[in-house]
Amino acid sequence: MKRKTFGLLVLLMVYLVATSLGLLLAFFIKDYFPMLITVLLCDVFATVIVWAFGVLFKTASMYDPYWSIQTFIIYLTLLIYYNNFNLFTIIPLVAIGLYSIRLTVNFIIGFDSLSYIDWRYRMLSKKTGRAFQLVNLFGICMFPTLVVYSASIPLFIYSTLESFSYIDIIGSLIIIGGTIIELISDIQMKKFIKTRSSREEVINIGLWKYSRHPNYLGEISIWFGVAFILIFNNVNYWYFIFGAIINLLMFIFISIPMEERHMRQYKPNLDKYIKTTSPILILPRRTK
Repeated sequence: MKRKTFGLLVLLMVYLVATSLGLLLAFFIKDYFPMLITVLLCDVFATVIVWAFGVLFKTASMYDPYWSIQTFIIYLTLLIYYNNFNLFTIIPLVAIGLYSIRLTVNFIIGFDSLSYIDWRYRMLSKKTGRAFQLVNLFGICMFPTLVVYSASIPLFIYSTLESFSYIDIIGSLIIIGGTIIELISDIQMKKFIKTRSSREEVINIGLWKYSRHPNYLGEISIWFGVAFILIFNNVNYWYFIFGAIINLLMFIFISIPMEERHMRQYKPNLDKYIKTTSPILILPRRTK
């Protein structure tokens, strides 16, 4: 418990430092760049700070909470900067806040100490050897930062608007719906892990019976919800859905294949589960 508490305090310190330095950089460059570029540069800078502390403490998992709180902190900062608090801007703040809380709490529950390293990072470390810290910076840290930034752009723009509509709230409801799907998926997975007979067993309960990755469905839904907040406000912003699409493609072509390749190593019945169960959407199971 002491190791966990110490680790969490270190993480809190690192994130306070990264946030403070990011805000300081914003203060100096905000008059020289458009808002979105300023946010991007500060976001990238803060990511590098977190990565550097990860190198110092010898853990790639230092970055893990970053992408879950990134959007909330930036959106809140922009609302304060533009003094644009009202019903329509606060509802997305609450919605994305609930998403951030769920992910952060989930991380804290699974975190035991600064020595914790996700299996993906161990795998990449073995494959890349001495080049791992570059892979860590650009693959583990920077790539997710840029994906989440691109998916968050609609919300950043929304913070600057002066005209709103009740239809905007639909986007926030989608975010909340996606968060609920993730929460239910987490609860069902934890229940399964506690009651399964062995690690080889494939989950076959709740949402997981109809989707191999209902947690990813929730995550994907959240970022489309973020896009719809802006697009429903003004359809001329339709092209800002590109961030949500990039996020979708990341799950389809990177996250899901990587995770299922890993599970094949210790779940002999996984191929049957894959053949009969939808990868993301919640759909009736196939018989063959």
